[in-house]
Parts: sequence; C-alpha cells; structure tokens
Amino acid sequence: MQHFDVIVVGAGSGGLTAAVGLRNIGKSVLLIEREHIGGECTHSGCIPSKALLHHAKTYATAISISGINGHTEDFRRGAFSYVRNVVNEFSQEENPAAFLAKGITVIMGEAIFTGKQTLSVNGTSYRFNTAIIATGSRPRQIEVPGLNDSDILTNQNLFTLEDIPKRTLIIGAGPIGLEMGQALALLGSQVTIVDSGLTLGKLEDLSVASVIQHHFDTLGITFIGEAHLASVGSKTATIETGSGGEVIGVPFDKVLVAIGRIPNLPTGLEVANVTSTEFGISVNHNYQTRNHHIYALGDCADRFKFTHQADDIARQVVARIATKGLTRIKTKHVPKVTYTDPELAQIGLSETEAITLYGSERIHRIEVPLSVNDRARTDSATKGIVVVIARRFSGKILGVHTAGPQAGELLAVFTVAMEHNLSLWKLRRTMFAYPTYSLLIKKAGDYFFAAQVKSLRTDCRNILKRFLPKLIVLSVWVGLIIAVFSYQARTGLTVTELAIKLFDLITKTAWGPVLYIIAYTLRPITFIPGTILTVLSGVFFGLWGGVFYTLIGANLSATLAYAIGRYFSNPSPQSSSSLFGRFSSACRTKPFMTILTMRLLFLPYDGVNYGAGFLRVPFMPYIIATIVGSILGITTFVAVGASLSVTEISEHGFSTEAVNTTFLLLSFGIFVASLIIARILQRKK
Repeated sequence: MQHFDVIVVGAGSGGLTAAVGLRNIGKSVLLIEREHIGGECTHSGCIPSKALLHHAKTYATAISISGINGHTEDFRRGAFSYVRNVVNEFSQEENPAAFLAKGITVIMGEAIFTGKQTLSVNGTSYRFNTAIIATGSRPRQIEVPGLNDSDILTNQNLFTLEDIPKRTLIIGAGPIGLEMGQALALLGSQVTIVDSGLTLGKLEDLSVASVIQHHFDTLGITFIGEAHLASVGSKTATIETGSGGEVIGVPFDKVLVAIGRIPNLPTGLEVANVTSTEFGISVNHNYQTRNHHIYALGDCADRFKFTHQADDIARQVVARIATKGLTRIKTKHVPKVTYTDPELAQIGLSETEAITLYGSERIHRIEVPLSVNDRARTDSATKGIVVVIARRFSGKILGVHTAGPQAGELLAVFTVAMEHNLSLWKLRRTMFAYPTYSLLIKKAGDYFFAAQVKSLRTDCRNILKRFLPKLIVLSVWVGLIIAVFSYQARTGLTVTELAIKLFDLITKTAWGPVLYIIAYTLRPITFIPGTILTVLSGVFFGLWGGVFYTLIGANLSATLAYAIGRYFSNPSPQSSSSLFGRFSSACRTKPFMTILTMRLLFLPYDGVNYGAGFLRVPFMPYIIATIVGSILGITTFVAVGASLSVTEISEHGFSTEAVNTTFLLLSFGIFVASLIIARILQRKK
C-alpha cells in the first residue's frame, strides 16, 4: 500500500491550493479528482459565468453605439463559444501534467475511504498521515410535474448551449440567477425570474436591492416575487404567487434552476469516522472532522460557498499542517460580490443583524449615493449606493453593502478595514486619488462624522442610562474590597492570617460550617484565595466534611461570580479569531463540556466563573458542569488539608509526624486522574 503525507480529495479551488502549498513545504502529496482539474469554478462556475457576463456587456455596449447589424449579431451568437474558449485557456493551466511537474501525484477517479487513514481509488489502496476533503458542491434540483430534463438548465450545462434561448425562466434570485438572468437578457433572451422572496437580491440591503431592481426593469426582465413553480405544460410554466395562490402562466424555452447548492460527499465517510449534515461535512473551528487526521474545506464543509473562502481556508490549513497544529484557523469576514451591472457587494452584518446584536441606539446607518461622487457623474453611473453599518462613537465598521460600478473592488478597502479594525474615523483621514470611486469611502467617513455630532447628546445620555446602575454596583463592590484590605492594614494580618483567624472563629462555634460556607460564598467580593480555604477545610473538618462543605460554598461562590460577570457583560459578539473569541464560541456551542473540561484542568476557578457570566453562558449547563467538575479538584485540596494534624503541629511543631502521607498520595492521584479525564474529554470534543 502506497503511503503519502497528505492526500487531497478534490481538485477545485481549495484542493489545488492545499495540494500546491503542502508540496511546496516538502510533503508528499496525492491529488485525487473525479471529473476535471479546476473543479466547478473553472469549468461551470466563476470563470464561465463571468466570461458570459463580459461578452453580454460588450454586446450591449456595441449595439448601443452602432445598433444591431450583421457583425453584432454574429458576436451575440458566439457568446457560448467565447465562454468555452475562455474555459479552455484556463484548463491548459490546470491539468494533471502541470501538477505532476510540481511533484504532485495526480489520479483521476473517485476516492472511497476505507479506514481512518486509508482510502482507495480505482481499486488501489493508499494510506495517509493527513487527508483533506475538498469535493465541492453541485446544483440543488427541483421536481416539478411536467418539467422535462431536456428543458432544465443549471450552471453545469448552461455553458454547453449553442444558441441563446429566446425565452428563459429562472428559478431563484440569488447570485447565479441574477448574473445569468442579466447576461441572457442582454444577449436578447426574454427573461423571467421567480423567487420565494419579496425582492430581487433578497439577502441584500433594501437600498441595494432597489438599485438592481431598477436596472433589471430597464432591461425588460420580469420578476415574480413570493412565488414558486407549480407545474409545467407545453412550454408554459404555471407560477403560483402569494398565500392566495394566484396563478400566472409564463412561456419558456429553457428553465434555469438556481436555488442553491448541496455538498458533494465522498463515499466511506462513516468508515473514516467522519460525520456530516445537510450542509456538508461536520468540522470544528480548525476545519478538522471528528477524525482529526482528516480536514474538510470549501463547499463540502461550509454553509457559505465561495471560491475565495475555500482558497483562504486551504492556505490556513496548510500552515496548520506545516506547524503540526500550532496555528489555528482564523475566522474572517467573508466578502460577497454579485457581478451584475451594477455590481452588488457586501461584507459583514446587515442592519437588522447589527440591531439585533447591538441595539438601534448603538449603531449608525450611513448611506452615500453615487450621485455625490464625481467619477460616477463623469461615467453617467449615479444609480448606485454605498451603505455602511457602524458602531456609534468608535466608528467600527460592522457591515458594508453597495451597488455600483466596480463595487467588488471598492469592497476590498472595507474588507481590509474590517479585518484590521480600521474605523470610519481612520478612513475619513485617509487620502484617496481624485476622481475615483474610492472617494465614496472618504465620503462615508464624512457622513458618519456628521451623524455622530448630531447624535452626540442623545448618545451620551443613553450611555449614562445604560451604565449608571452598573457603576453604582461597581462602587459598592470596590468599597467592600477596600474595606477588607483596610482591615488587613489596621490589623497587620496577611490574607492567609486573615483566613486562619476566620477559621479559628469557625471551629469554636456550632455555627462553624455555616460561617465557612458564607465566607466561601462571599469570596468573589473578598478575594480570599479559594485554595487556602479549601485546604483549611480539610484541616478543620476532615476529608469528607471538608469536601461536603466546600462543594456547597464553592458552587454558591461560583453562582455569585457568574452573576457578577453576567451583570457587567456586554451582549455584543466577540471576534472568533482571537483566543477569547474561540473560548467564547466554545462556551456558547458546547457549554457543559467546555466548563467541565476547564474545571478538570484546574484553571483559575474565579476566572472561569466571571468569564462564563461575562460571556452569558447558559446557567444550567454552567452550574451542572461546575458541580460535577469541582468534585475532583475540591477533593484534591481538601485531602492536602486532611493530611495535616493540627494537634501534632501545635504540640511539637511541623514535622513528618504531622503529615499523613496516605492523604497526600490520594490528593496526587486525584489530581492526575482529573488531568487525564480532561484530556480525554478534549479529544472527544
């Protein structure tokens, strides 16, 4: 059985990037592809669709200048030939021979996983240290009574046509439906778009959607919203609209189905211990499957299916493999562009999402019409808009939505700004060349400045209302801490001596256990070290009594610290690209297992408590994990205290006779067992 360091299944954007990157760092790489090198993007996705759009826009420009004539008609009819020529040019650069020359072994065939580190292709078995699944996706299909397969188009067979359909019915108003709808309309097809949404570009900002709706209206494209294709008969589609079921008949020659995509999943995933859902292969934040020898990326693993996202994740996976797992995959803002005319581009949160997360009083919506940009005016391209969603005061950019010429290129600046936390204040102070569309970015900063000045008084009042109660509580909390330290200063006692004095009081009264539990509960505001209290509970109450009382006090103090953390928390999301962000994500997705593991690892007790509250971890999983996870840790330190004989120490001083080694060995054994259990849980997460 031949062995490779890495086997990459799928030679699309993500797979090719991973294969080349890993070979460049010296790994032996086997690349497996079922159909054709380059994948969907090269052969039936990004490249041919943009080529068709370019040809259609060129044709529209030509007839606007010279009118329809023999030359322009020949050009129009050659649209799909042009597309196939472009694809062939790319294919010459993406073939097995080209990658063999780079030292990558290429096999054409279907990969079938046969074990956790083995697979077979064309009947031959191979073994790997690491595998990367990048098998992409395929168009989602629909079943409609009367609709023949010969009438159905998807992105996979659209570009094999010879002639432009005279009448095209498009199901779905997403990026593919919009791009191909406009291209076919520009090339002379009568286009009707049907979608379940209310508007074209239903995922776009309403201002952006209205811009593309206007342009599509001028092209004569018919849009039927809140509708679905019910049945087909004799080249006529029956469209049902609204809840009332109004029926519309739409004639067609071809039906282009553009209602989303479904992942391509390799055979044998169960044998390889890899799980999947309707959205694709299940992966963790590092794009590892349940079998940590196998990664999955691109369309087969991501809900959002973009070529550039697959490429970026592949680069990060290469770095992670090169560093043997020391680097982590960073979650980034994903820019999205629809290449219609005008282009539609977006990144980050929508206004609705921002309001849900921050509240309307904490954000500004900035709208900059293209009519204020001199370059747009010289190009007669003023029907567009730039919408920026930003935090008040800080000017942090939360989302950008734009429609206009070169919107995708304009979005690049906003992408860099969001990735590197550059605010609108900084962009406003940046110099941009005149006259360029990029001056819209500076104008957005100007509009934000004006909006912030106008709302300053209201914003300050809202902040005061929001934080005044918390400031009062914080003052009381700080006052209690100052009082404790002032008492220490007056008496000259150290923290340890203060704890011992407290326990002297506890052991001389019948209320001792109650006072101990109260003292332990109030630790989050007195800062008496929990470890000292836990050890001393073993000294004064023995092993089982110490464990019992400490469990009660520790979990009450954990609840108090959690409540304090939650009170001072901010419901705003944390960036998952940071360590704190990954911790936040883990606590929210798997709260019980995350908190339990942290307890078993003996991480700072109060730090976990405050952090869980601050991150608004659900209380029940948090407290149950705390109760279960604290048992071993508390028993460890109580056993240390129980090993000490107070009578022996007071009569003869500290000596080996004052220490019960059995309890010390028990403490050490529990400590090691806790760490082992935590490690096992980490592997299973």
